[in-house]
Amino acid sequence: MNQRQIPLALKPPRRPGFGNFIAGPNQAVVETLARGLESGAWYFLGGPAGSGRSHLLSACFADRLRAGDTVNFVALSIGANRELLDHATGDWVMVDDIDMLAGEHDAERQLFNALNRWRAERTGVIMSGAGRDRFELPDLRSRLGQATRLTLKPLDESHLHQLIQRLAADHEVALGRGAADYLVSRAPRNPAAIARLVEQLATRALSERRTLSVPLARQVLVGKGEGGDR
Repeated sequence: MNQRQIPLALKPPRRPGFGNFIAGPNQAVVETLARGLESGAWYFLGGPAGSGRSHLLSACFADRLRAGDTVNFVALSIGANRELLDHATGDWVMVDDIDMLAGEHDAERQLFNALNRWRAERTGVIMSGAGRDRFELPDLRSRLGQATRLTLKPLDESHLHQLIQRLAADHEVALGRGAADYLVSRAPRNPAAIARLVEQLATRALSERRTLSVPLARQVLVGKGEGGDR
């Protein structure tokens, strides 16, 4: 049986940064996070799942570290990380996916206590989530309302094309003619889903020494149950 030769080492994982984020209508949000943060201030980065919140928060984390600040990052999508809320401190604390705690009384109280501590310590806080409406604790809702709101808007087709082209370049894979158009028309229309799909396609294209082409994209999407004619 013939088996594909898989390279021993492909390109390292793409590092989220401001430079490889396709801002589109969100340029003002990116500018605020990259150059407009005020020491000790609070910010809430809102947007639907897959809109790029985690990418920007990770970019901000790396940027603040390079600036010499002490920074803690708490990813609440991992349940065990909730305990970090009791200990995280520094010039900045970044809390990703805070809405994972919404509706859980003890978890909401834990976040409220952490915010009170950070306020007393004059720690800058950047939080991300789909929204703040699902939180039930009135005092927590009030605290969250004190953060400056930064809202991510959806990318249009031209910006999704740019994203696919940037991702292909980052993965050092050739993008075939019409492939970007095909992916925009068939793939889920959110940046995170497209990034995962292009990474999968790039890995396969490199392993098979192929271009990231329409036929390859069709094969992968049909395997996912997404590639039928429509």
